[in-house]
Amino acid sequence: MKIYKEGLEKYPLTHIIGQNIFLLIYFWIGIIGMLPLKIYGFPIISVIYGLFIVIMLLFVLRKYLCTNCYYYGKLCNTGWGKVSALMFKRDSGNINFGLKLAKITWMLITIIPIIVMSFEVYLRMMDFLILGIFIIMSGLNFLIHNRMCKKCKMKFICNSKE
Repeated sequence: MKIYKEGLEKYPLTHIIGQNIFLLIYFWIGIIGMLPLKIYGFPIISVIYGLFIVIMLLFVLRKYLCTNCYYYGKLCNTGWGKVSALMFKRDSGNINFGLKLAKITWMLITIIPIIVMSFEVYLRMMDFLILGIFIIMSGLNFLIHNRMCKKCKMKFICNSKE
């Protein structure tokens, strides 16, 4: 594993807390923004979206990515390396599969609310404001992620073009 020697040993706790608060707000806006679209009065899309986020980000990706990461058991960008160490044994996941799964997961987390909220705006079920905020936060999430990747000891592994 080719580690980036100049990468951070551990991320500041203030950054980790801020990053997680940002992500919670981001996901919550996605969930809230899709609430108007209901099937038999139940916001099924918002519920499935929320469950997808919890299952994929807290469990599946922690198993496949974090167990093979330099930051396993340490304070990474999100602190999830510590969380992973509490749930899974080191090297118990497959990082190549995890990287592919992460791309799909983040694409779905971003695209589904945009599509659903755009449909709601079209049907006049909601105002454009929530969709606009979600789109802006999606861009910010991308920028924050790219900025943190530049400081990460795993940047050569995660960004490799295998």
